[in-house]
Amino acid sequence: MLFSSTRRGRIAKPSVLLAGLIQRHLGSCPSAVSARHSNYPRRKMPLHHLMIGTWTPPGAIFTVQFDDEKLELKLVKRTEIPHDEPISWMNFDHARKNIYGAAMKKWSSFAVKSPTEIVHEVSHPMGGDPKANSPDTNTRAIFLLPATKPPYAVYCNPFYKPHAGYGNVFSVTETGRLAENVQNYPYLVGETGIHGMVFDPPTETFLYSADLSANRLWVHRRHNPDSADPSHLKLIGSVEAPDPGDHPRWVAMHPTGNYLYALMEAGNRICEYVIDPSTAMPVYTHRSFPLVPPGMPPRDKATGKGLYRSDVCEVSSSGRYLFASARSNDFSLTGYMAAFRLGERGNIEQQLCLNPTPTSGGHSNAVRPCPWSDEWVAMTDDEQGWIEMFRWEGEFLARVARLRIPEPGFGMNAIWYD
Repeated sequence: MLFSSTRRGRIAKPSVLLAGLIQRHLGSCPSAVSARHSNYPRRKMPLHHLMIGTWTPPGAIFTVQFDDEKLELKLVKRTEIPHDEPISWMNFDHARKNIYGAAMKKWSSFAVKSPTEIVHEVSHPMGGDPKANSPDTNTRAIFLLPATKPPYAVYCNPFYKPHAGYGNVFSVTETGRLAENVQNYPYLVGETGIHGMVFDPPTETFLYSADLSANRLWVHRRHNPDSADPSHLKLIGSVEAPDPGDHPRWVAMHPTGNYLYALMEAGNRICEYVIDPSTAMPVYTHRSFPLVPPGMPPRDKATGKGLYRSDVCEVSSSGRYLFASARSNDFSLTGYMAAFRLGERGNIEQQLCLNPTPTSGGHSNAVRPCPWSDEWVAMTDDEQGWIEMFRWEGEFLARVARLRIPEPGFGMNAIWYD
């Protein structure tokens, strides 16, 4: 053990190895984050568009407009997509000209010509275990991560064991359309359920995966030297979560690549990891922070089931803040949104808030900071079908706009288009 365990961020005496890693990352050399954002252009653009999917059929993509002067949200387009391919998680390609969707038993691809012109181009089945695509199994497409640096492959994860043990890699055409399933790489077959992934931001050489079902974090390398295809992955290793009851669901990284933050769905906490530069493996610093207020009952007294499930964590555009969310499994209870201040090297300096969300969050309560400003943070829920917009200013969080869209399953993740 490198540290004595703590859930409130107090560091015990480190081992020589871990102390060296932390000192290396917290050194006095100039901050890559500060340099990256010092000349960022600030333009007056009051209207922004976000796209949002649904958990259940019928499939649709909703385009919502946010006016950051009037502080108003409004629905501007409902785009019909294949009925049985609702998108529970979507993401843009590097150029924001394509949307990729995790769509039940498919991975779907859409050309984005404008906020209101979204065209379905192709859908592909899940790869790996052939039973994953069977209507008799509950395995479904759950998450995908497009590379933002060449080669622009898309990395996809099925979910719900025992048929979700393979990640799927897809190539794309020159225009960005999903092209071909070029690799199905194994995790822990029969045990794995990957829910979230992140690339190391500086180079996108390493891919970090949160294995909720197998309770571990995985590290793979792109540009596999054993493969002619640079998009292929090679396994580097894996580490177990700090506690058997953690179940990591999501991972985020600081823009420097020095620190990784693992959101534990069942543990309802954020765990801080420092990256060993010699191996690219995450090393737990034994610092963790609550995503549900301490003292809240963790389980339902009648059923024994957990009352909360933490959901998503994302780093702000400047790299100065980390936002995270938790959901409640009981509609009579709220979920929570947390914010953390990060050091220039990526260490968590302080938990700034832990605020109740408007609803339980349902399957969602997904938090998504604006990609080009720290000021705006979007959140969606599918209990009641809301998209909420929060303003982050002076390290205070305030809801400034909300819109309810009463469509089946509405309120999965929101992605910022412009």
